Amino acid sequence: MKKICSIIALLLSCILLAACAGQRDSEESTGRSTQAGADGLYAVNGQEEYYEIITKREAIFQWGQEDEESLLTGKRDRFIGMQFYQGEPVQLWSVRVFRGIDIVWDIYVYRQDGSREVLLQAIEPKPGYHGYLDQEGSLYLWYYSGVSESPDGAAVKTETTLKKYGPTGEAVFERRLGPEEDILELRQTADGRMYLTIYSKETKERWLAGLDPVNGLITKLCSGQSIAEPLDNLYLGICGNNTAVMTGSGFFEVNAAEGTKSPRLSFSETTYTRPMDNNTRYIPQDFRISEDGSVEILWASSRGNESIRENLRKEKVDKTPVILRTWITGSWLARQVNSFNQSNKTYVVIVESQAEDREDLARLTSVQIASGHGPDIILGDLMQEYIPGMLEKGALEDLSPYLEKSGIRVEDYFPFTFSAWRDGGRIYGISPESPGLAGYRIDSTVLGSLEEPDIETLVNVLLSRQEDAVFLKGYDSKELLEVLLKGTDTLWGMVDWEKGSCDFSRELFAEILETAKRYGDNGSNEEKVCLAESRRFGDIFHFDELAERTRDGKVICGVLFDDGCHVAVTPRTTLAINSNSANKEGAWEFISFLLGDQAQAGSISCPAGRKAFDIWVENDRAEVADGRELTEMHGTLLPDGSWNLTGKTVFSEKDITDEIVEEFKETLEDARPCPVRTVPILNIIREEAADYFNGSKSAAEVGKVVTNRVQPYLEEGR
Repeated sequence: MKKICSIIALLLSCILLAACAGQRDSEESTGRSTQAGADGLYAVNGQEEYYEIITKREAIFQWGQEDEESLLTGKRDRFIGMQFYQGEPVQLWSVRVFRGIDIVWDIYVYRQDGSREVLLQAIEPKPGYHGYLDQEGSLYLWYYSGVSESPDGAAVKTETTLKKYGPTGEAVFERRLGPEEDILELRQTADGRMYLTIYSKETKERWLAGLDPVNGLITKLCSGQSIAEPLDNLYLGICGNNTAVMTGSGFFEVNAAEGTKSPRLSFSETTYTRPMDNNTRYIPQDFRISEDGSVEILWASSRGNESIRENLRKEKVDKTPVILRTWITGSWLARQVNSFNQSNKTYVVIVESQAEDREDLARLTSVQIASGHGPDIILGDLMQEYIPGMLEKGALEDLSPYLEKSGIRVEDYFPFTFSAWRDGGRIYGISPESPGLAGYRIDSTVLGSLEEPDIETLVNVLLSRQEDAVFLKGYDSKELLEVLLKGTDTLWGMVDWEKGSCDFSRELFAEILETAKRYGDNGSNEEKVCLAESRRFGDIFHFDELAERTRDGKVICGVLFDDGCHVAVTPRTTLAINSNSANKEGAWEFISFLLGDQAQAGSISCPAGRKAFDIWVENDRAEVADGRELTEMHGTLLPDGSWNLTGKTVFSEKDITDEIVEEFKETLEDARPCPVRTVPILNIIREEAADYFNGSKSAAEVGKVVTNRVQPYLEEGR
């Protein structure tokens, strides 16, 4: 019923928009709705005032790694906390020392001027130390006092102990928590009260609790469920005499006794994103909220070697809005929007994002654009099904003149940057970061050859097998059908674009349908053999070069294009400008910003710019230079930042040789987009193939229906 109501509401909206095509923005700006989105971005319609979080970031506690006696050697010292102490940022470290034949730990506090002071000496080595200093100088330490070993040899923490030491090092209390409880954070409010957050591994709940500083008695006050959603984004700080939390939607003052929160600085209707760079994941360490609602927050890497002191405040901005509409915004784009808005004096990019009901949002956007309205910029992850019609009707702006005017040279970027939506010399879409690069490989024993297959070879081999298997894990029959068809411009000869005719009665189409039906992963509880797998292109360490494929006996089997196998460019990251936009210059200013050196240098995945790619590769080389190794953890990231380890992959210099880099670049050069004009036909095929997959129609019957539906479409387009 809810879905039906949603569709009715959508249709009414579409009718109203179409009827009001002549009434422009002045009448559209009377209503306003806001929807929280990923990475602190938001959706907003008809907004007249815009607010932005102004941020000032200062790098502090930048510890080098050259000196073996300094912090961060990975052998002697361990970062155990960062906080505001007596008004200023400090870091706490445990330093391993030898006392005779014994190995013990000394606890130090480090200040910004580089000075340090010993807080506690010769404590027993324990895994997972964390520390906090109250404003009187008493030290709280908590650690995992019980550790067991899982079947695969990984350490599993089973018990937590909290200890307090007075300002002169005397023991005050020791409190042992339950076997399934972890302490995440500890804070002291301005009036001296102590609070902590506890995580229950059994119930997956977080609790805000009070701590008696005299005897260590812990009193649970309220569940994190009542003050934060999702829970994995909850961090503890202070707001005067009250505690406070940072969640994915902003900062809140918390009434711990009642379990309620009051907003103090909201991320909604801003483009704020947390600090991040290529190699560092910054974790909130401590924050304090001032009376005027501004926030000062401390961030640090997990090792403590890179730290940031950040000041945030919200201000009204007087800039021309540029609306960018998407479905789910990736972290790179979110950071670049924030960076653009912080630096640009004329325009502010407003991101309309929505995590649910993508089809409804895409359909509504299409109607808005058709009626002369809609956002200034659209992103491919939302609108890819509608692009063929939009290109046909001239709804997208040709960006070629903008490139020429801006002096941006196409040859300075990989072909995928401009290839997704292109018609000869006209460029209608730009992918400023690596789009989804799709490819598949199969075991050579399945094919009986190391040669890349064509479509006939692949389906014949699969249909001749007797075993019950799936082709690609997680791809049901409809999705597998698209995998087999999406690269071919002629649907394997079944469509003749010049004559405007089609014929889906061919035997090959029936064989493709049968292959998709037999080898789709359709949710069976039975564990089945998986014959093929996706190839990895996100970074150079995971790239499956020819030598690796040969060693593993793997053969590239897709994406299959009319002339062979190629990596397919998806339009997920492609941006286009609405030809109806009244702010085309502002929209282009943002897109060109994304193509600039600053944004390209911040790419996490493969950048679009060739120069940025070379820098990106050198940064990866530095990670594994001089015999160093890069470890990729596999398992579950616990709320305290540690891992419940199930495995790991180690990368070294052998994984990033000149030969691998060159082959990776060749793959990027060869990457090509799937045909745009076949998208409507693929939609028809998927719809009709459902009757074959459920057994209600034969392949011949489906082929006939598809032909009858596609033929009028081809004739209409001639």
